[in-house]
Amino acid sequence: MNKSLKKLTAILLCFCMVFAAATPVFAADATQNVTQSEEHITKMEKKASFYSGLLQFLLNDVLINIISKLIPNLSFVGDYSQVTPGEHGYFYEGNDAFIETDGQDYTWRLGYASKSVIPDDFGTMFKYARGSYAPWGYATEMYTDDEGKAEDMKVRTIILDDKSGRGLTVFASVDCIGLSNTDVSKIRAAIDEFAKEKGIISVNVSAIHTHMAIDSQGVWNAPLTTVANNFASLAGVTTTKFGVNEDYLNTIIERTKETVEEAYADMTDGELTYASIDLEDYFNCRNVPYKLDGNMYRLMFNPYDGSESTVVASFGCHPEVTSYGAEFDSRLSADFVYYMEKLINQAGSNFIYIQGNVGTNSGNYTNSNDGFDLDGHGKAIRYGYEMAYILLSMTDSKAARIALNNELGDKLGINSNEKPEDYTPWYDGLETVEEEKVEAVLNIRSKQLPIEVESTTSQVLIKLGLASNSLFYDKAARKYYTMTEIGYMELGNAVKVLMCPGETYSEILVGGYGLKNFGYPSLRELFGENVILFDLMNDAAGYISPDHTYSVMAYKYNPETDTLDQDSWCLTVSIGKNTASTLVQGYIDLVESVK
Repeated sequence: MNKSLKKLTAILLCFCMVFAAATPVFAADATQNVTQSEEHITKMEKKASFYSGLLQFLLNDVLINIISKLIPNLSFVGDYSQVTPGEHGYFYEGNDAFIETDGQDYTWRLGYASKSVIPDDFGTMFKYARGSYAPWGYATEMYTDDEGKAEDMKVRTIILDDKSGRGLTVFASVDCIGLSNTDVSKIRAAIDEFAKEKGIISVNVSAIHTHMAIDSQGVWNAPLTTVANNFASLAGVTTTKFGVNEDYLNTIIERTKETVEEAYADMTDGELTYASIDLEDYFNCRNVPYKLDGNMYRLMFNPYDGSESTVVASFGCHPEVTSYGAEFDSRLSADFVYYMEKLINQAGSNFIYIQGNVGTNSGNYTNSNDGFDLDGHGKAIRYGYEMAYILLSMTDSKAARIALNNELGDKLGINSNEKPEDYTPWYDGLETVEEEKVEAVLNIRSKQLPIEVESTTSQVLIKLGLASNSLFYDKAARKYYTMTEIGYMELGNAVKVLMCPGETYSEILVGGYGLKNFGYPSLRELFGENVILFDLMNDAAGYISPDHTYSVMAYKYNPETDTLDQDSWCLTVSIGKNTASTLVQGYIDLVESVK
């Protein structure tokens, strides 16, 4: 077979594979409890392992591996021997040394800013493709909210400092589907001079992961022309490029830079508090073992000068309900996040949502729907408002919650006569929790981490330039690696945060049956019950499944129903089967290094 035919075959096989596998298979819900003997459980686990291993071998190691090998290493595939962890790109390590809270008398400072990331020429036909469905699905307008106003999509940024003189920390959250570490480095490059001038030592960028955004990862934008352009570069006709729309990416970079500068100018002294509330009924895990972190976490900053407070919310949930049934809709939406911000702004506070331990978790909309017959966008509206009410009133009594509901306009229609008979107000039965004052000590450290790209699907997507994740080839070992990033932060004694580059299966955080043969305890067993995850932080590394149950097309034993449930989330979006153990060991080494 000549070289031209090989290249053509690679392109055709690649796109047949990518498009055919674009929709994951959902695992069945656990609907019954079944008690089985250990012998039977072991037998079923071995059966699941055999099926998963066979599919991993046939799909990943043979079929897609052949496609990957047919694709040459283009200019954006680096030499692994030339890359050094900690020195790649515009990496911010954080604090040189951690300090204890005991005996310290520092003061919190926080600054906030937000900007729209919708490009100025948005609406131009055939310009901006939407992510998460068939390629070339161009977006031309925004969804309108419940008041008829066009929604917006933003970058929201906070700068946090404990006034210990050890440097400032930036967190920026973007209403997009994901940002690779390569593109996060471009954001950091844009603010690098300002950061050095102002003493910023840690810059962290996450995505809320909405499935109704302009494509920020490149796979859906213009795949055929991207691949054609990149193969033409072999003949010197063109230069290689990634699939992400450069105008959109540059908009995100510029607006994020502006928010960092404005947040710095906005910094003021104040008090920081922390609270969490169990909202497990509002979330749904879609794969075995159906474990999740069901808490909503809130940091609230109240300035001493009486200016606007800032509410930081984190919980693990895909903002994707608007996209259900609207796969070929040309409109964009930040889903429930837009409506959370709308209500919190109305209450007089700034707002930033940082994606939590998202895993394969989505929202359970039964409570907020309350019997209404709604489309996906209608569900997102009510879900966002309900989550905002709860977020604002975590520590309130029922009477105070009723007053808040009425003060903010009864967005869920509790006082309306036109509602189902079994309608339940959001505050009925809702727990009242305590908040704690957070000691003014911020410790943060990040670490660059090379991980083998064992997923041949990811190899294909990156080698073709469709995804902009970093890729390095180890010629001696004939292996591919990516450079990703993890982080660890302590806010006083109140909460510890592990920053993760992907979508972490929740059992890795909370433990249980899903870690039975993983080889590591859960992150909370390792680091304490007050550990939470910020997922999709500083990279878009895809799903992170425990090594022993990982497969591009897995079958997992569900002890609750005594069945083998399918899990194919890692088929198109993952680094590979050793990602979870590599990251957990990385966290252990990172935490030990600062203790």
